[in-house]
Amino acid sequence: MSESLSDDGVFHASPLKGAVAATASVVATLCFVLLLPVLYCAVDLLVWQGRTAVKAEPPAALSSADARAAWDAMPAQAGGLLATVARQGAHPAAAALATLANANRTSWTNDGWLLQLTLSAVGLLLVRLFCFHVAAHLASQAAIEATVRLRRDIYKHSFRMNAIATQSDEQTAAGELMSARAEEIQDGWIVTRTTFLRTLVVVLLALMILVAANLWLGLAVLFLGGLVWLVAGQSAAWARRDARRAARRGAAQMDVLRESLRLLPIVKCYLMERFSTNRVERQINALATSTRRQYRGETLAKPTLALLAAITAVVLLSLAFQAVLAGTLSLACVAVIASCAAAMTLAVLRGLSARVTMRRGDAALAEVEEFFDRRTDIGQDIDAKFLQPLTEKLDIVEVSYREPGTGHMILEGVSIHVKAGQRAAVVCSRPEEARTLANLLLRFLDPTGGEVRIDGKNIRWVTLDSLRTQVAAVLPHLTTFTDTVANNIGCGDSFTLPKIVEAAKLAHAHGFVMHLPNGYETVIGDGGYLLRPGERYRLALARALLRDPAVLILEEPAEPFDTDSAALIDDAVARLGSRCTVVILARRSNTVRKANSVFVIVDGKNVSANQAEAFLSGSQIYKALANARQ
Repeated sequence: MSESLSDDGVFHASPLKGAVAATASVVATLCFVLLLPVLYCAVDLLVWQGRTAVKAEPPAALSSADARAAWDAMPAQAGGLLATVARQGAHPAAAALATLANANRTSWTNDGWLLQLTLSAVGLLLVRLFCFHVAAHLASQAAIEATVRLRRDIYKHSFRMNAIATQSDEQTAAGELMSARAEEIQDGWIVTRTTFLRTLVVVLLALMILVAANLWLGLAVLFLGGLVWLVAGQSAAWARRDARRAARRGAAQMDVLRESLRLLPIVKCYLMERFSTNRVERQINALATSTRRQYRGETLAKPTLALLAAITAVVLLSLAFQAVLAGTLSLACVAVIASCAAAMTLAVLRGLSARVTMRRGDAALAEVEEFFDRRTDIGQDIDAKFLQPLTEKLDIVEVSYREPGTGHMILEGVSIHVKAGQRAAVVCSRPEEARTLANLLLRFLDPTGGEVRIDGKNIRWVTLDSLRTQVAAVLPHLTTFTDTVANNIGCGDSFTLPKIVEAAKLAHAHGFVMHLPNGYETVIGDGGYLLRPGERYRLALARALLRDPAVLILEEPAEPFDTDSAALIDDAVARLGSRCTVVILARRSNTVRKANSVFVIVDGKNVSANQAEAFLSGSQIYKALANARQ
């Protein structure tokens, strides 16, 4: 992969393991290259069966007296390596083969030489397999270790960014970085140290062997291969790109077609049958056109490339056979050249696939680096003070909040005042208003105007730990997670099981927990035992009560509780008495009726009593609000 995936970046893979993996990949490739001389000698032995074309004087390269004596006594059918040496003439390979023959007496017979070639091939294949395993193991181990560290860093950086805690799209994006993008970086790093490196070595050495075997035929292979790449390869690439564009257009047109089905009530209501039918007909035809282009690109790319590659191979083989018939090339050289060409073609195809993986890895790495470059949006002042438990009142003073990016004003000049130990109900016209209030009190967000004060202290200037020790929240979209009931309540802190049980009893959760298969050790959540919404909410309430907060924020869900859960939750909150200040983001009339104070927010603003009555007129919350004022 490119320099962006170096060991000094955010992907901290072990340089030693990476270097050893790369070395093992190169050695595995060299083992393949060494198989080519073995192939040459084997084909030469099979074609000539150990004979020499003309029994001449021993080659000068056979300096050994024993080798020369064996040459003189060599029968017609038992020449082994000596016969191969004799046919090399002045070729540079003759010296290497002669050196081997001088030192290896058992290669002077056909049987002995064939056995050695067989053992050499098996040995090289075993070494190649071993190096493959070493390269794959070390590269994957180093990449997995680096991916673990990367995912840990992404989580830590996410923890410092409150936008991820408050915005679902940011959570989804961070989840993609931790899962899919991290895997793409991992795969790209592995491919760089293994497949792509082997591709480069194979292509380079195969080119050298082709030119060394026969200069003109090697140049012909290069020329025709390059021509196929320029013409057929680029044409196939264009066809694939066109197919991908057509697929994207088809997907968009399919979405529009689905939308047309969802519009049927409007079509019937406004008598739009003719207009809608013509519109759908155009959409269907456009989809068919995109689908045809997609299939054309997918079906033409590979067959065209394969056809031209096959024609090139036939032409090259024809040239090679002409050289064999002319006596300027041996069948053994043809076998080596064909093997080199095939290996180079397969290596290039693997390299192209590896390059795609590497590009994905580079793109994913760029996303991760951009994520790490984002500054945390909620910081803690260096002189932040420790926040003592609430004893007087909680004040939200002229608070405004403008949504980043869109500029949408969610809250504007909202003021809420709650005395310590009292229960306040806040009724909002939109769900995002209630959620923003909760996030402001927890300081997941900072207001764009105004202040949130606890006992007169602006929470912007207190430590985050002391604030979140004093303020607990029960939010309906964050009730339970996949773990045991005990861990869902205790959250891994140093709370003993008796304390966890006591908190569950306060929240009226102990009864149903004891009916679970393993009690407090039952795994719940998406990956475990499924609970009802009211049961999940009571567990979240137990989690909050366990920490004995000074301020408790309760957001009621949009979907109503079952009757039993609602009564139990109301009783648990009522039993808190004055020891805890409770802010309820209310959606139930019973909650409003029992509150000490009620605040109504419409379109992000506080409203007067008359405006509140107009807004809530006829609703159950309005009736409770009216009763609370009497």
